[in-house]
Amino acid sequence: MNRFVVMLLMSIGCFIGMSIVGEQVLAKYEIQLADVKVSPIDKQAKNRQALTNKSIELYGPVEEKTFFYEVKTETETVGNEVVFHLKHSELLIEPSSVTFSIDDQTVHSAALKESELANKIVIPLPKEALSIGFHTITVSFNGVLKEGICVDQEMPSNWLKIGIDSYLQLQGQQSEDVSLSDYPEVFSAKDHQSVSVIIPDKPSLETRSAGSAIAAFLKSKSENSKRVQVIRESKVNVIDGNFLVVGTQSEFQTKRIKKMLTEAKVNVPDKGLLLSRHRLNESAESLFILVKTPQQFKDRVEVLLDDSLSKQLTDQQMIITSTPALDKTSGVIPLKKFGMSDITFDRTNRVSDTYFGYTPPSWNAKPTLELFLRRSDTLKYRENEEGVELSGEDVELVVHINNIPYPIDIRELYEEENGVFSVKIPIEEGTIQENHLISLKVEVNGLRRKNPCYSNNENRWVYLSEDSYFTFQEGDSTSEKTLKSFPYPFSDSAQQTKIILPQGQEVADDDLTKLISSLTAFGRVPAIELIKGEQFKEADAKNSHLIFIGGSGLQPILKKNEKDLIIPFIDDIPDFQTFGFLPEAVQHYSWIQENPWNEKGYSMMVFDAASAKAKLIDERFLESLTNLNETSTIAIQTREHHLYTNANEFEVKKGSLKAAHMSDAKSSFKNSSWWVVGFVILLILAAGLFIRVKQKRLKSREN
Repeated sequence: MNRFVVMLLMSIGCFIGMSIVGEQVLAKYEIQLADVKVSPIDKQAKNRQALTNKSIELYGPVEEKTFFYEVKTETETVGNEVVFHLKHSELLIEPSSVTFSIDDQTVHSAALKESELANKIVIPLPKEALSIGFHTITVSFNGVLKEGICVDQEMPSNWLKIGIDSYLQLQGQQSEDVSLSDYPEVFSAKDHQSVSVIIPDKPSLETRSAGSAIAAFLKSKSENSKRVQVIRESKVNVIDGNFLVVGTQSEFQTKRIKKMLTEAKVNVPDKGLLLSRHRLNESAESLFILVKTPQQFKDRVEVLLDDSLSKQLTDQQMIITSTPALDKTSGVIPLKKFGMSDITFDRTNRVSDTYFGYTPPSWNAKPTLELFLRRSDTLKYRENEEGVELSGEDVELVVHINNIPYPIDIRELYEEENGVFSVKIPIEEGTIQENHLISLKVEVNGLRRKNPCYSNNENRWVYLSEDSYFTFQEGDSTSEKTLKSFPYPFSDSAQQTKIILPQGQEVADDDLTKLISSLTAFGRVPAIELIKGEQFKEADAKNSHLIFIGGSGLQPILKKNEKDLIIPFIDDIPDFQTFGFLPEAVQHYSWIQENPWNEKGYSMMVFDAASAKAKLIDERFLESLTNLNETSTIAIQTREHHLYTNANEFEVKKGSLKAAHMSDAKSSFKNSSWWVVGFVILLILAAGLFIRVKQKRLKSREN
């Protein structure tokens, strides 16, 4: 065969190959199935973006709030608007007003009247506000309570509220350039749109674990977490919103899902995790998450459960053969990791939003917060400031960490480098609780003039950099296992957590997802392994944290080792009276203790219901445990959802321990006092003996 023929055959082969690939890409994305019903989607609602997840209050006489939005694709100028739902104080009078600016250009002003306390304001977006990129919308409130010269308008009754139902409407933002980079945004639930994670009717434990973990991650990213659901394939009668399909091709048995996979022409690799984006019936967005065997989920599904990994996804389709080892969590956490951006505080912007984050997984001692600040020259102390009265003695920046204030006198800042002041704040012990959660809010007081006759035109501001950071000293976790630390240590991604399902009782998919959601922290879902209770052996308990769903009556290994449990059982019924709980009132209960099958300090937790009619996992109970601030190891929830713990037992122990320490101290003190007395007597005797000997020597010399 000559060279020409070889080259010709290779060219034909390449052409055919490219044609097949191109055809597959086109066929894979758009799926048309006549027998699959997709619920009608409100196109107007689908294009809505919430401006805020909570109502925002602005206080007069002047304050403003800025919102951000992004235009991803070119769009028509018709039908794009921002809608604000406002309420204001009934004490406002003319000329109270609200002004809206887009990209620092004023577009609309409206009067706030006493006769109209609620306002719906619709602002069409101008052409300039629809260019591709990021844009800002600023709401400026000017409130007037009384007329007159030098009237103080800074009163609590001078307010305007921006409703949570305010939204931005952007048409045609569904890009045809489909990419996995849209995960998890496209699959996060909105108030108007559900998200479903579809798993087989008879899933393997690995598939079920992956599906519930993915749903838990999406819940943490959703506006409305209650609209994320895990459903079995036979329950899929109508596709409601966007969805994800999780499992192996051989596990799915219904014609509907099989046909969907066939039409998508997915090619699942022998080794690896397939991620493939599709659009069903030109409406619902879908993501296929498939493996050849369930074991392939292990160590690969993490790419969908971690912020640092999921943001690296790209293209319409990817095959994940392995995931990189995640770096050990650093002891330095910048404020931008909390979602905070650079903030400039002035007379119209005095308070930041509240941000949430977690400390590093291991328990850390003596944390500090270092702030990088700039301030206007007008905030320096000056001599002879006659007639100038500040709203307070100092211009004060206050950092609220878990609702505990840490103030900084801005006027007392002296040392700076290139105009930047560095301020270190030692965080007091007890500010950060054992569950590692941090809430963070910053406000600046004193930027307004309290004297209403003084001009407010003076530029007075404080700038806070997003590069400011917390520093935590690496340390060992507390050895004491208490519910106060929940969801830690089960949320620590560096350690394995196993969830043991009850024998003879089914746990609903949504309940399992709620449990895993409660463990989500540090920006990721922890590594979870599901095991059936009847298959769980003592060897499985090694080097793992354990969560049992069901107590002694549903978990054979707990029944076998009741003597090692901190709560006693009598005929599979916990003895609540021992801890001061009324048995008849208990609906749900839980406890935490050392893993009795491990010597390395791993934890074990049990969730159970006192009534056979009650679910083993209760969402309210999980929320209560997550927010628990008292040291305890056992908690119960009554039928009326009241929470009680054995915290008193720990207070008694602390009191006894304190008394013992005082007793030891007194005993030690008494003993030490007798030693001192004895020592003084010896000194006196020695001194007397020395004097007597010396006198004898003097007499002998004289003789």
